Amino acid sequence: MKYYLLFFLFAISFLSFSQKNTIELTDDELQETSEDVSFDVVEKVPIYKGCNETMTNNALKDCFNEKVNTLIAKNFNTRIAEQLNLPNETIVKISVFFKISKTGEIMDIKVRAPFPELEEEAIRVTNLIPKLKPGYIDGKPVRVPYYLPIKFQVSNIESSENRKPPIYRGCDETSSYEAIKECTTKKIKDYLKVSIDYELADKLFPTDKTTQFLVSFTINKKGKAEKITAKAHKVEMAAEVIRVLKRMPKFKDPAYKNGKAVDTKMEFLMTIHF
Repeated sequence: MKYYLLFFLFAISFLSFSQKNTIELTDDELQETSEDVSFDVVEKVPIYKGCNETMTNNALKDCFNEKVNTLIAKNFNTRIAEQLNLPNETIVKISVFFKISKTGEIMDIKVRAPFPELEEEAIRVTNLIPKLKPGYIDGKPVRVPYYLPIKFQVSNIESSENRKPPIYRGCDETSSYEAIKECTTKKIKDYLKVSIDYELADKLFPTDKTTQFLVSFTINKKGKAEKITAKAHKVEMAAEVIRVLKRMPKFKDPAYKNGKAVDTKMEFLMTIHF
């Protein structure tokens, strides 16, 4: 059997619901000191490479979270699931804690996971975070702690030849499994970007120019989105995202496994700028 990991990544500074269903580190293990300044209250947050420094502090936090989540999802070694022989549909939770030094380096990485192999892999991918611009208070660099809960689901599948992901209109159905999945996700995000009511977003977040939301839905056997949920900083924003997804066009094809159409759950974190 071969395995793949379906990631659900959350950053502690993102939203209050991010802390639910995670493995907590103890106070002693976190080892925060008077020199540490919380990511939520630091005057100027650490800046991840590629984030626009002219954005607001909240927007930079969102950008930081999204960049870290993307890096981990892209680089986490999914073959570890096969080595551990985890049962199908297992939900695994990992807690990662690290500090961003006064010079922008990642330091003091601590991880808690059900298996040592997963802890080692979480440390490895966390070390891939590039050097950052440090956080500042009163014009002076400070050390900033950061907590990243990671949750993923293991799915046990015979081979990629026996399965096909949902195909959004415009994606090449002759491409590889991963290429189709990447194209479909991008098309959904593009659809959301052009369909969201930006006037509403501007009214809800008058001091910001960006916001984040977490969407979850199922593409059913007929290629339609159902069981749609969204979590956002404002309930009105979540309702708007749900409204837009309900109007999403029918997919070119649903997902298939062993030649039969199957329901497929999709979930991702997204940032919009307005």
